[in-house]
Amino acid sequence: MTTFELEVSHAQLAVFDAHLANPFNDWTDAHVDQGFSWRPGSVSFATLETTGSIAVTLEPPGSVSPRDAPPIREILVPFTVPAHGKVEVATMSGSVPVQLPAGQYALTYRHGSSADGAMSATLSFAPATSPVTAEILRADDALKPPAQLVMTAEPA
Repeated sequence: MTTFELEVSHAQLAVFDAHLANPFNDWTDAHVDQGFSWRPGSVSFATLETTGSIAVTLEPPGSVSPRDAPPIREILVPFTVPAHGKVEVATMSGSVPVQLPAGQYALTYRHGSSADGAMSATLSFAPATSPVTAEILRADDALKPPAQLVMTAEPA
């Protein structure tokens, strides 16, 4: 398990193939309502605050860490780690490179706040043994997901 800090700007935390030319996604109103913007190789998750520090914990494939408190927001999406295995976890102001085994994953974003009120997020990569369908597992009042989640986005 790895934990690092990033500075959030534009209310998003992204995970993407490190070789994508334009890795960040453009957001529509529907994306904002559901709390994420997804396209193959890139997903951006909405954060609770528009700016500020976020502690990101990366759970390696197949591991599950105990939780101190339930997340405020929890979203599951399919994610493919390319053959080169290079993925980045990023905000508009910084990024952290991550090396993962190539393959299909169920990527879970768990977002909340620490005891001192700072934003925190956990990214869990679970190897997928069957096709993964995006799902809002836990929604806060800011999310208003459509009946069918939008699984198309354009590069920003």
